[in-house]
Amino acid sequence: MQERSKELAAAREKLSLLSQPVTTASLFCRAAFSFLVTEALPLATTKVAIYLVYPLVAGYTAVRFYQPELFAEPACGTANNGGILYMPQLLMYEAMWWLILGVLSSIGFGSGLHSGIMFLFPFVMRVVMAVEKEGSTRLWALYNHACALQSWGSSGDGTVSLFNQLVLVWPAVILWGAGTAFGELPPYFITRAARRTGKKDDAFEKEFEDAKEATDVISRVKVWTIDFTEKHGFVGIVLLASWPNAAFDMCGMACGWLDMPLSTFLGATLLGKSLIKTTLQAIFFINVFSKNFFDSIATAFDSLDFVLPTPLELGKLLGSQRQKLIYKFELQSRMTVTELLNGASSLDADAIRDEFCKVASSCGKRAGKKWSDAAAASKASEVAARIVREWDLPSGAGDLKLDLTELSHAMSRADKKLSLGSLDPGSGSLLSPGNLWNGFIMCMVVFFFVTIIDQVAKAKQAAIDEAEIEALEAGAVGGKAKAA
Repeated sequence: MQERSKELAAAREKLSLLSQPVTTASLFCRAAFSFLVTEALPLATTKVAIYLVYPLVAGYTAVRFYQPELFAEPACGTANNGGILYMPQLLMYEAMWWLILGVLSSIGFGSGLHSGIMFLFPFVMRVVMAVEKEGSTRLWALYNHACALQSWGSSGDGTVSLFNQLVLVWPAVILWGAGTAFGELPPYFITRAARRTGKKDDAFEKEFEDAKEATDVISRVKVWTIDFTEKHGFVGIVLLASWPNAAFDMCGMACGWLDMPLSTFLGATLLGKSLIKTTLQAIFFINVFSKNFFDSIATAFDSLDFVLPTPLELGKLLGSQRQKLIYKFELQSRMTVTELLNGASSLDADAIRDEFCKVASSCGKRAGKKWSDAAAASKASEVAARIVREWDLPSGAGDLKLDLTELSHAMSRADKKLSLGSLDPGSGSLLSPGNLWNGFIMCMVVFFFVTIIDQVAKAKQAAIDEAEIEALEAGAVGGKAKAA
């Protein structure tokens, strides 16, 4: 039986969509159906669902259908704040948006989508820059608001401060952080279920044993994470969750193996990831993206050159790194088509070039129609020409300009927004920046879903293997009894 158990464990390790697609897909479907029958169906038939959830959904649907004016979007720049139910609906959608992005960022057993880099931190950057531009923190800091980042205050009203900017982005970062905390639950539940049934969790034990035998830094961090969790409990989980910890999956698995109460594990993870870590990250990015705050920091570093024998020019180095970070984030910053047009009916190649040149002042300063950095402006012109050729519809006016209809074809159906980076189809080369970025995103998405399917299939196969071992044990016991 021990030999058979080892054989089954070795076979499970080889199980994946790449090596055994039919078997893995079949196991995943069986696990999904089992979850639907044993977990989702009972939940869907509870009294809370029947007498509260379904009536609310039906009422919301009826109001949306028969009185859509109650959900009308506001007219930006006017006193019209939209329908009376626009803001409640928006707040619920906004909360779900950031929660789901947070879950996607950490649920993939180490392969989550980096939604913080793709969505959250570029959004924080846009909020900070909008505050500096408007001179006020009285603006709509909601990602999905029809008038997102438009100010309703007055310039120089004295509201611009680090704390007020933190308050603006706090709801988004905390909700995203809460999503990352919920995404850590699968490893916890899998190992806890195995512990409660008296079974071994081969994946956890194998990873732990391999980590103890290895000498690399990551393996040592994994072993230390498990020991630290077991020793310090709630406080230990909070500390481990309060920084970008790539080994936190091991913490969740260890907590499940120790049969730690869900309230303790989830509460500590929420406190660390949703409140402490994301707040520190938000403060960091506010200081980086805010020119006033960053200039103060750079000046402080430059002052060190007066006491050092060899000037390090740390302020200059930090400034250049800040520009690179802002450039990358601004290219991926999401905006509506209306925001991109900015009151114009259409954009020609020159206008699009200027939009790219404005990103982190990449083309220097503008004098009339020319930019001080001619080389950077020339590259931006090449990108703009590619964009016009790509999105100027043959059925349109053929005027080499992009209007609202043509640009709408470039927006994502997920958030109904686009970015400057997503407009660029690339130069035609497989190694062009646009193709590399799109390929990177596609690989992340594919890897994320493949990892989820593989892990669920392995968990289902583990349950089947345990049943086989239990049947062998029962047969052995029965055979001994019959022989006696």
